[in-house]
Formats: sequence, structure tokens, C-alpha cells
Amino acid sequence: MPTSEAPSAASRPVPAWEELVTSALLGTDRRPPPGTRGAAAAGALLDAAARQALRRRAGLRPGPAAALPERAPDDPRPPLPEAARRRLDRLLAGRAAPAPPGGRRGTAPDLAELLPQWLAMADERGYKAPPASLPALLDAARARTDLRPRALALAGPRGLWLARLNPEWRFALRGGGAGGSLPDPGDAEAVRELWEEGLFAERVALLGAVRAKDPAAGRELLAAGWAGERAEDRLMFLDSLRAGLSAADEEFLEAALADRSRNVRATAAELLSALPGSALAARMAARAVTCVGLDRTLSVPTVVVEAPHECDEEMRRDGVVAVPPSGRGERSWWLGQLVEAAPLSCWPARFGGRTPEEVVALPVADDWRAELHAAWCRAAVRQRDAAWSRALLGDPSAPPATGPGTSSLGERAQLLTMLAAEERARWVAAFVAAHGLSEAFQLLGVCAVPWAEPLGDAVIDALDAARDAGGYPWSFSGVMGLAERCLSPAAARRLESLAALPEPEDTSPGAGAYWSEAFQRLVATLDLRARMRAELD
Repeated sequence: MPTSEAPSAASRPVPAWEELVTSALLGTDRRPPPGTRGAAAAGALLDAAARQALRRRAGLRPGPAAALPERAPDDPRPPLPEAARRRLDRLLAGRAAPAPPGGRRGTAPDLAELLPQWLAMADERGYKAPPASLPALLDAARARTDLRPRALALAGPRGLWLARLNPEWRFALRGGGAGGSLPDPGDAEAVRELWEEGLFAERVALLGAVRAKDPAAGRELLAAGWAGERAEDRLMFLDSLRAGLSAADEEFLEAALADRSRNVRATAAELLSALPGSALAARMAARAVTCVGLDRTLSVPTVVVEAPHECDEEMRRDGVVAVPPSGRGERSWWLGQLVEAAPLSCWPARFGGRTPEEVVALPVADDWRAELHAAWCRAAVRQRDAAWSRALLGDPSAPPATGPGTSSLGERAQLLTMLAAEERARWVAAFVAAHGLSEAFQLLGVCAVPWAEPLGDAVIDALDAARDAGGYPWSFSGVMGLAERCLSPAAARRLESLAALPEPEDTSPGAGAYWSEAFQRLVATLDLRARMRAELD
């Protein structure tokens, strides 16, 4: 009599993949695989899944081959010198180096902070990036937005070609990064085609390129389809008129004052107020001079202020925002906007022919001084007026809160950008000599690199004085970082003696060693910057 035996695993039919998945999801107790039962069901399920997976893999048909990418475009620029190529690889590798333990930086230069300067020097010389360095260069640009313009310029058309193949590098194809694929601004047909059919980022980049070559052509391109653009797009396009702004743009900007979007109207008004000869500037001047005048009946001529009592429809059309931010009074808010938008040329006549320095030095009644001077500061920056900027900066050696002009370091930094690089460096050098480094960080940041003399000497003298005064160098870590990037490499010889000085008496324990370490790092960084330049040359 034959016996009944369970079929072996090898002879058992292999269930369909869908049946195995169902058993695995529901559990072998509730849905055992076909032909199994009891405790053996779980093992049988795994055996069947292994056999079925092997069958599926063995029977897989190869898919069609993907199309090869288009050939990378040629880059006619010269390659980097070999020493500079190796330097780039080291800088890119050092960008991601881990921070030293304990927070101490040691004496080695910070390669991540030198990379932007190296990129700037390489771009100025017209080199192209080595093909093997492009992935690391694009990774660096993805991680740091401040590197992108220079890194993408060095990467060139091959970098853009490579960026199309990796979603993580798609940032390079947006905005200015798409500039490598833009048509020649002089090719009217190609420009019109991209303007009408291109993506928004391509259109922004195109408008900037056309505007840089021919401001009138850029304005005409913008005006052609202005009414059909979205409000947020109109705002971005309008902002591109800052480059090459001139009186020829006034008619278009005046029309934009009636735009449906409040932000577009505000931007148009700001641009018009940067044109001292515009009709809007004249209207703002007429309003501002009725609010600010000179009282000659007092023993000392004094500026008096009568802020607006309302913000009427015409003021709002000219860009005055009616509702102030939280914590600001309405009248002072309206006054600041009127004075900011009025041409600075209207004030000498209003104050009896006085120069900007004499106007700024006048006392101001009823605590309006800070509000009035802050508005003049914004006007000087907007109108790029060096004379008023110089007057509002005041004497760098005077205590900030006592002299005429502005005492705000932020406003002073903006005003300094209106002066020539040499004058800017002299002013900041005098400020550092008078007040030290504790408040100089913002001011140093707007000075041209490398720092022109006497600024470099003033910073070194102040660091030496801070060392002798005790304390630790990390109190000046921001200034030390700026010095590493901005001091002339020629200053390294003078700094070597500071790095070797013994620890001063009456200082905090160990402070001298930290200062010596900081000066050694500064010397090493300046020497490396000099080698970088020599390698590129």
C-alpha cells in the first residue's frame, strides 16, 4: 500500500510572485504558500521566493541602450598652469576638511576661505577649469552660493554641459548660470525667440545681457510684452533696469508707477528717485522741502521739521508706503520716505547755500536729527553721491555719538561704498587708529582687496595693541579672518616679528601662545596667497 508523502521543495511547483508577496504580507498562518502547511510554511515561503527571484533575474531581458549624451562643447580658453591646477585640487579638497578638534584653528591656512580669492584670480586671467576638476567645482558651488558666479565662470560651457546630467547641479542652469547658452545680444532674431519662448531664468539672464550691451534695447525688449507678464516676473524684470539706469528709462518707469502690483510700483519709484532729474524726484523734492527748513530766528540757525500729516493718493502713487512697520510712527515713516526720495541737490538752496558738510553740522530741533540724517544717508547711497556720503560719514576720529553725520556703523559702511577705494581705505584706517578694532568689522568689510595703505598698517598696529592689552585673539576672530583674506601679502614680513614675540606681562594665562598661533596662521595665509598668485601668473 503506497504511503502519502509531502512533495519535496525541489519538486513542488513554484508559486507565482504575486502569491508569494500576498503570503508574506498576510503571514503564512493566514495565507500559506500553495502546497505547504503548518510550521514548514515559513521556510517554504523563503525557498520559493529565492527560486522565483532567480527565475525572474534569469529571464530578464536587457533594456534598450540609452542614447549617448551630446558631445561636450569646446572651451577655447587656455588651461591652467600645472602648479595652479594642483592648487585648485588641494583647495577643493580642503573645502570639505573636518574642523580641528577643540575648536582651535592651529597655524595652517583655511583653504575654504582662500578658494573664492583663487577663483577670482583665475577668472581674471581667463583660464578654464580642468575637466577632471569640474565635479568637485560644481559640488563646491552647490554648497556655497557665494562661490557660484566665479566657479561657474571657471567651469564654462563644459561645466554647464555636465550640470545638465546631474540633478544636484541644476542650480548652474538657473539665472546667471545659464549665461553660457545665451545668444549674442546683437542677434535680434535669436534674442526675440528666447525672450518669447525661454524659461523665466533664461529670460532674466537674457535681459541682463542685453541691458549690459545696449540699455535701450533691453528696455524695449521689456516694454514689448510688459502688460502680459506676471506681477512677480515684472518685479524681477524691472529690477534689471538698475544696470545702466539713465534718464532714458524715465518714461517707462513713470508708466510703471500705475502698475497693478504694489511691489512693482515701489521699485519703479525707487529707481526714479535715483534719477535726480526725474519728474518724480522733483515732486518728492517739493514735498520734502515743505517739511524740512531752517529757523534763523534762533541764536544758532536750527533745522526744523514738520512731518506730513497724511499720506495722500498722489504720495502713494509715487511710491510712499502708507502703513509703517510695527513700532514706527506714521508721520516719521512718511517723512523718511520723502527725504530719501528727494534729490540731494535741493537741500543746499533750502539751507541758504550751505555745503553738505555745513548742512549736516546744523542742529536739528525736537529730536528729529536721527530720522533726518538716516534718510539723507539712504538718499546718498541711492543717488551715489560722494559729497553727501563724505559729509554724513563725518570725521573718523570723532566719537561716533558726538559728531555730525551718522553714528550707525551699518549706515557708515554703506556710505563708504560711495567713496573711491583709496579714500575709503584712508577713512577706515583713521577710524581704526582712533577707536581700535572692536567696531571696525563692518567698515573693513567694504574696503577694496587687498587693503590699500595706510589701512593694512593700521589693522596690524591695532592687532598688536590688542595683544599687548591682554585677552585672547578670538575676541577679534572676525577681523583676523578678514586680515587673512584682505591684507597685502607684503605685510607677512612685518607680522613674522609679532608671531615670535614673547608673551607680554599681565596678560591672561596662555593668551600669548594663542596670539602667536594666530599671527603664524596669518603669515602662512599671506604667504600662500602670494604663491597662489605666482602660480597663476
